[in-house]
Amino acid sequence: MKEEKKLSRSSLLCLAGCGVFYLFFCIRYGVVLGSDSRGYIEMISAREPVYPLLLALFRGIFGEGIYLNAVIVFQSLLAAFAAWFSVERLWKRFCRMYLFRWGMYAVHAAVALLCQYAAERGSVYSCNILTEGITMSLWIIFMTLLIEAVLDWNKRKLLILLLLLTLMVETRKQMAVGYPALGAAVFFGRMGKDKGKAYFAKLVMILGGMILSLVLALGCTRLYNLVLRGSFAQNTRDMNLVLTTSLYIADPEDEALIPEPAVQELFRRTMKILEESGSNIDNAPAGLKGLEEHYEEHFDVITVKTTGPLFVDYAVERGFAPGMEAEAEADRMSGVIVSSLLKDNLGAYLKIYVASFLNGILNTVAKRGVLPDLLGVLLVLAELILAILCLKKEKSREAGMAGIFVLLGMFANIGVAAALIFCQARYMMYNMPLFYMAGIWLLDSYIERFRKKAIEGISREEA
Repeated sequence: MKEEKKLSRSSLLCLAGCGVFYLFFCIRYGVVLGSDSRGYIEMISAREPVYPLLLALFRGIFGEGIYLNAVIVFQSLLAAFAAWFSVERLWKRFCRMYLFRWGMYAVHAAVALLCQYAAERGSVYSCNILTEGITMSLWIIFMTLLIEAVLDWNKRKLLILLLLLTLMVETRKQMAVGYPALGAAVFFGRMGKDKGKAYFAKLVMILGGMILSLVLALGCTRLYNLVLRGSFAQNTRDMNLVLTTSLYIADPEDEALIPEPAVQELFRRTMKILEESGSNIDNAPAGLKGLEEHYEEHFDVITVKTTGPLFVDYAVERGFAPGMEAEAEADRMSGVIVSSLLKDNLGAYLKIYVASFLNGILNTVAKRGVLPDLLGVLLVLAELILAILCLKKEKSREAGMAGIFVLLGMFANIGVAAALIFCQARYMMYNMPLFYMAGIWLLDSYIERFRKKAIEGISREEA
């Protein structure tokens, strides 16, 4: 009992330490505004509802002058809680060496320091007025709960997971990666633990829960737009990410593939701008790395500077009312272009996908560079091998399965980001602390196996 009280005090001190650490960046560097921040502040129709509503809530409470400062204080405290929650839960469950507790906290600190002092962005995400200010913390909490809920089959935690997933999707659609991560975790995590009908019943249960979560998310978005804009509709520009890739790999001759004359004209105007700025695959350097870098460099040229204003203006030019009506028509025309071009350009699309996927793996593990890239590949392989080895022994099986869950979540995030946008560090940072934490608990479990073997060998010799 005494030890539990001591551990509880230690845990609270760790929580306070995390709070001080993240609030340091908040106080020292203040609010960081990015190119996307204005869209959330102005509650534009292309943004999911949760983050704009959060900003509006803080604006109403604290006033126009200081509300963004209050937002980053909240985000910093959320980041502190996420770090503390994940370390305390996962260290206690999987580790035996006390030193590894501090190793896990060091991982979170290292990621924050990397973002602030070594990354191109030059700031921790908890100080940014971006959805990452909260979704990165929510993802860490989500994955921690996922490990516990699936391994224990805790229905209360599974319900919390689904509600948290709905909240994340309503904050940023990229967070839909949680659905394949959760589905895959249940599929592999319960295999062998549950037999026959019980196993399939759990698969059906989680599938049904994910469908309800997604329906709830879509319904909330429509209700938000109905109240705010008078239109029971989804957010606009959802097709724009796939559109960007489709235009990047297209050439002017692809106009013949588009069935609508009005959309053909829009495609001609778009291609002219992209050719002038060199924003197509023909201008990319040789090799997958050169292709990925060129695509990433020109992504905003296509998405923000070209298709963003051009498609809506063209819809207005054709007689659609400015606002939701013109934006909805812009989305429809985007869909026509994507469906018309994708089939004939599938090979180029897959090439970009592979380049982006590989880049995503490396960006999840370290800052890009020749030596970090090599080290990153070795670390991913080492973690996978460690997880498989831990799965082979009964006492380390849960630790191994939890490591597999982290890798599944990581690859789900990379796979979706590579398909829809590109795997820049901002989108990959979600899984960096989890990846290294998993490496720590897998290493602890593997070391424990050898320690026990050594003890058993000494015992036999003494006998």
